[in-house]
Amino acid sequence: MKDCYLGLSTSGHDPALALVDQSGNVIFAEATERHVQLKRAWGISPDHPDHLRSLSNLIDRKTNIQISRTWMAAKSLPGKDAHENSLFPPTDFNWLYKHQNRAFDDAGIHVAQFQGKDINKINDFDHHLCHAVNASYNAPFDSGLCIVIDGEGEVGSLSIFLLKNRELKRIGRAWGPGSFGSYYSWLTQLCGFDWRLGEEWKVMGLAAFGRPNEEMVTLLKKTIQIKSGKPYPSSQLTLHELTLAAKKFMRLPGEDIMKAADLAASGQAVYAFWIDEILKYCQKYEQENLILSGGCALNSSYNGTIKHRFQYKNIFVPSAPADDGNALGSALLSWMKDSQTQKIPSSNGTPYLGTNINNNKLEKKISHIAKYGGFSRITDIGNKSASMVAKMLSEGKIIGVIRGRAEFGPRALGNRSILADPRSPQIKEIINERVKGREAYRPFAPIVPDNRVSDYFLNDQPSPYMSFTIPWKGKMLNQIPGVVHKDGTGRLQTVNSSSNPWLNDLLLEFEKITNTPILLNTSFNVMGKPIVHSIEDAMAVLVTTGLDAVLIENVLIEK
Repeated sequence: MKDCYLGLSTSGHDPALALVDQSGNVIFAEATERHVQLKRAWGISPDHPDHLRSLSNLIDRKTNIQISRTWMAAKSLPGKDAHENSLFPPTDFNWLYKHQNRAFDDAGIHVAQFQGKDINKINDFDHHLCHAVNASYNAPFDSGLCIVIDGEGEVGSLSIFLLKNRELKRIGRAWGPGSFGSYYSWLTQLCGFDWRLGEEWKVMGLAAFGRPNEEMVTLLKKTIQIKSGKPYPSSQLTLHELTLAAKKFMRLPGEDIMKAADLAASGQAVYAFWIDEILKYCQKYEQENLILSGGCALNSSYNGTIKHRFQYKNIFVPSAPADDGNALGSALLSWMKDSQTQKIPSSNGTPYLGTNINNNKLEKKISHIAKYGGFSRITDIGNKSASMVAKMLSEGKIIGVIRGRAEFGPRALGNRSILADPRSPQIKEIINERVKGREAYRPFAPIVPDNRVSDYFLNDQPSPYMSFTIPWKGKMLNQIPGVVHKDGTGRLQTVNSSSNPWLNDLLLEFEKITNTPILLNTSFNVMGKPIVHSIEDAMAVLVTTGLDAVLIENVLIEK
């Protein structure tokens, strides 16, 4: 057995590190983009040297490390036929593959330098299997159907696994072209956004402002066809012809965003149609639990529609279903290989697996801030932090929070969040103008106690990682307008006293003041930047925006 197992995400984008100990416990998992403060961290080594050194409290030169990668091999550059079956031009296609090749080949070089010795062997694992193991590890049940949907694995964009007693068996996969992830990235480009920056979320938000257009839907459906639950390229037109035909719907640079609203709605409707066809096909497996993974599992708008239309009792999406999460999947697979077991370990469900605020250095940094920061008040509020922050939020203050360990995955779940009172009709505009600088049509998320969801939402289901967008009950639409989207939905985060005790206490304290146990939650960043990673990152946002205060652990820094 090794001292630890280091999983490296080697897709060329969204690099991440994950550490598993000798007992199969995940002790660290974090996307590199937060550490380097570069969105999606394209082209950055999967074991970035500075990110690796930040783990010196967990690994050192003497640690016996087993490294693993999230692909079976570096991908061969595609030929002419592959280009003809791609929605992207050859330059983009080659760019993607070269990034993946470089990440795959570079994996481990900084570990070797860090430890001063050669790496003997690296374990390589099937890309979709990494997705499935990551998701199954976090799932709150031992058996179910696991569906992986992304841009591309070794041979296709879809894999279907059966999880039984914590053991996975692949029971279906797509072979060759026909990619849901590539389709949505292409749709993102048509809408005038940038898929390289992960702006597919903008399409989902914009879709609520439009209506599916019959002509657009008919055209978009021709990109993929579903046969026996698997995607294939359409045979009605070549993809080159389709991309040319779609250009008339494209939003050009500088044009009003709302011009793309119907296109976004049409594209989302087509995506939903395809995944519905897959879920209908999978009904034959007669499973009551469904696990979704892969980058497409971040489509919370679609995810929230599944439960009330299909037979699944429980639906689960991990906090990091995309390629950053595969670092965790590959580390677990390495441990399982060494342990000679097919059983996936069980998680305690926490997404808080990233960097912790170093309390040993916190006092020194706070003293430095007090001396040079020019802030009006710096207060250690101790065990009163939940009640004091609740009072400030009820008074209309916008507060950034950086406490405990960072969330693993793309969403801020209370430990690296900006919080506000959702009752104000103007709060969305205020946050966008003063702090975030992002488009007005994009929604903010509500945090709700998990035992109160049915009081406020039509479809009651747990959503600890903001994986599901579901409709509010009509009575709530005017009470908390800050977290109601255009279509009357909210992408909720559910919490309880076990999952995040401080955040749960904050909701209870806020309810004492306002009779509303709901808060607005958005990621602690400004538009175009990753979520803050360090105290310095948090203070930079406070200084350069209209944020009113930042809570660092239990220290409140006010302007």
